[in-house]
Amino acid sequence: MRPYVYLVSAMTVDGRIASKTGYSRLSCPHDLRRLHEMRARVDAVIIGANTAIIDNPRLTVRHAPGRNPARVLIDGALRVPTALRLFDSSAPTIVFTTRRAPEERVRELRGRGVEVVIAGDELVDPRHVLRELYARGMRSVMVEGGGRTNWEFLSRCLVDEIVVTVTPYVLGRGVSLVEGDGYPTVGDAPFSLELLSVVLCECGGEAVLTYRVRCREGA
Repeated sequence: MRPYVYLVSAMTVDGRIASKTGYSRLSCPHDLRRLHEMRARVDAVIIGANTAIIDNPRLTVRHAPGRNPARVLIDGALRVPTALRLFDSSAPTIVFTTRRAPEERVRELRGRGVEVVIAGDELVDPRHVLRELYARGMRSVMVEGGGRTNWEFLSRCLVDEIVVTVTPYVLGRGVSLVEGDGYPTVGDAPFSLELLSVVLCECGGEAVLTYRVRCREGA
């Protein structure tokens, strides 16, 4: 068993969620409010190490009413700085790492009230993360990761819905919504997407697309 998983992001018309320098402030205030409303409805928000390091996000609910979800970081080498806002006391934080993590960092974070889960020898399997969260009573989660984290969940058919805001910008080079090995053709993906809704944002320049992810038989 695993929680229901939303993959949520904002991207440019050319599919970039960040520029070549890491700039990723793409959403208008209305879309930020929508994002925070979603955060308030789920039990946890998941990011990877690159997003944590580059964006230093709080992952709390600030632009809408509601409770803070648990914050979940996947970092196999535990290479993120321990001074990140992710580790403040505003919401519970769980770190999934591996035996490669420096012991002193594990001790420091645990001493600050952060739950650190050793989830393997070399790599953190997203399936293990979702099973652990489900065992803690979490039934819905959001993946707000970078391209690589998005790939790790989506390529394993661990996403139920994709909610992507298309913003009126073009960045050229940068980070794509999904960054992975890729598929030779659309038919080689282990899933298909069913469009559920298209909503024009109140700001007038953005469109929010929601897709259901349907895993192919045997995936």
